[in-house]
Amino acid sequence: MPSPDEQADNLPLLLHATHDEPIYRLEAILHDIIKHSPEGRKIASEWLLGAKSEAKYKPVVPSSTTPGASALPIKHESISEPKGKEPISPRIENCIYCLEDFDVTQNSETSCRYHVEHDIVDAEFFQEEIAAGIDVDNDDHRLAWPDKFYYPCCGRDLIDEQCQIGWHKAADPGDRPRKRFTRTEVI
Repeated sequence: MPSPDEQADNLPLLLHATHDEPIYRLEAILHDIIKHSPEGRKIASEWLLGAKSEAKYKPVVPSSTTPGASALPIKHESISEPKGKEPISPRIENCIYCLEDFDVTQNSETSCRYHVEHDIVDAEFFQEEIAAGIDVDNDDHRLAWPDKFYYPCCGRDLIDEQCQIGWHKAADPGDRPRKRFTRTEVI
């Protein structure tokens, strides 16, 4: 009996099988493909990695405004990267403003839409539930009554457009947690 990869055309079956598998299993399969197949590494690199020079972020304005100061953008060089190779980084990042994933090579001054403040409950609409001690500040109520939650930054509700438009921003590597600490009990 031939193995599955020797069958004439198992592509439709494989594509169908990916829809039925849990995400953790698909992730493990992708890890194996990346580890054991140069072609798999190449394809994954094209989707997941990009040259740092391709990344588009909000332009940095020089902090010095004194006369004669250079108006050229500041170029940051990485100390850890070898000089002969172009540094690479993840192509997909998560925005700290809108909390969505974004492609760093497609970022622009109008890519991100977000609110400056978190939404809050319209207490007047839910006054009976609140008086009865019912917690209305939850996702179920947001889905059922999206127009009864609003953003204090602009007064818009959940179904209106966001009030801020700008560049996506990924968390700075220095802001990301580096280690996880566990507490030990003292006897």
